[in-house]
Amino acid sequence: IRKYMWGNIMINLFIDTSDKDVSIGIIKDNILINKVTESIPNSHSIYTTYFIKELLDSSKLQPNDIDRILVVSGPGSFTGIRIGVTIAKVYAYLLKKEIISISSLKILAISSKEKNNYYLSLIDAKHDNYYIGLYNENYDEVIAESFSNLEEVKYLIDKYNPTILSNNDLSILNYNINKTILDLPKIIEYYKDKKTENPHLVNPNYLKLPQALEKW
Repeated sequence: IRKYMWGNIMINLFIDTSDKDVSIGIIKDNILINKVTESIPNSHSIYTTYFIKELLDSSKLQPNDIDRILVVSGPGSFTGIRIGVTIAKVYAYLLKKEIISISSLKILAISSKEKNNYYLSLIDAKHDNYYIGLYNENYDEVIAESFSNLEEVKYLIDKYNPTILSNNDLSILNYNINKTILDLPKIIEYYKDKKTENPHLVNPNYLKLPQALEKW
């Protein structure tokens, strides 16, 4: 008999559509049992549900077997985030599943293979602008996640000497940063005690308005 509580059998569905890559994973008892990561720019709406079904089928699971959904709510691609969050909310609401929204910046820090006192997560927002998150060794925020510029990034690097992480290969200042591969079991472990959310209240975290709305 499957018991729905941490420490027994718990099946998690991880959904990340915040970047050009779509990452879907199924984690059972903190063990990654299936994952797909595909680069599908501008096609999230077409493939995300397909990938979820494909993983469930190949794992011999039914949609109702999922206990908890972890969805990346941003920042990142405006359209991608909206699609992933909507799919996760509908799934959680219709099947009465637990749902947690998680930060695309924080999960980069959590996935670091280096030990350090500070971790700086960067997502390129073009034109020398970045989404940034600075965390301590326990992955608590040192500063609030924000949309910022190159000058602010340089200041944080000089002050904290952090491990720098990014969702894609990135050259910034004198650093060449390799894309961070998400550690899904480690992410699930970190969020296991986080309070679940009302699906209706899970919303995208853009950190800034889309350019069209800013102009308006």
